[in-house]
Amino acid sequence: MTYPVKLAVTLRPIWHQDPPQIQIGVDNNLQFVTLEKLTTFNFEFDAQKKVNLQVRFLNKTDQDTIVEQNLDKAVVVEAVSFFGISDPRFVWAGIYYPEYPEPWASQQLQQGKDLPAQLKSHNYLSWNGTWKLEFTVPVFTWMHQTQGLGWIYK
Repeated sequence: MTYPVKLAVTLRPIWHQDPPQIQIGVDNNLQFVTLEKLTTFNFEFDAQKKVNLQVRFLNKTDQDTIVEQNLDKAVVVEAVSFFGISDPRFVWAGIYYPEYPEPWASQQLQQGKDLPAQLKSHNYLSWNGTWKLEFTVPVFTWMHQTQGLGWIYK
């Protein structure tokens, strides 16, 4: 059985030299976008069982972060809504899979610091990598559970 889904995700770019380049989409149907300003992406589709919303940050380099000047390049997942219903918990349900840059990652590991492969409850994509939100359909059941609204009786 398939269920309709109306999904919107709002992304905010942070940049000073060249804008973030991303791929965004549902499951493996991704589109390439240069993210120059706050943008809401809308998706409308029918789905079965599980769905993955993906945002892949592609073009950050070491030169994009200038700590002394408080400059960075990043992508912020501002909001996720289903059928016009938004809740910050929908964003926090996503998992970020960062691609840590070298040689920084090796240096951190040598110092005994942990670099998790997955970061939960992150909406600030500060490294290249993929942010995924997996949800099930019918989406209203998933929304109800994510919002902690108790049991649903069928």
